[in-house]
Amino acid sequence: MTIHSLKRKSLVCMALVFAFSLSVPVSHAVSAKSLEKQARKIESKLAKFPKGAFLRLTFRNGGESTGKLRNMSENSFSFTNSESNSDETHNYSDIKDVEKSKTYIGKNSTSHSPIHLPF
Repeated sequence: MTIHSLKRKSLVCMALVFAFSLSVPVSHAVSAKSLEKQARKIESKLAKFPKGAFLRLTFRNGGESTGKLRNMSENSFSFTNSESNSDETHNYSDIKDVEKSKTYIGKNSTSHSPIHLPF
């Protein structure tokens, strides 16, 4: 092999690596500062609700949960899940949104229908 052919191969390899690096999607990492800001926003929203308020949580991973707010601490809060009736602890940074929800009866109620009282 001559020096000329080695230069050509290395140039082709470098071009392929460069082209490949441009075609790979860049992941959108959330900065720690942004995550902390979102966590404080969720904490202040939750602080507006009284203990025992029935809420719907939307998680950062796309999941949802409904239940009652229990205790709040510096970095997390406790929550009674209405589906499983179990106590859960969630970090503020895991929550995307929180809103007041309508109360419904348990896991097997039809499509989370609200309670209808006769009076």
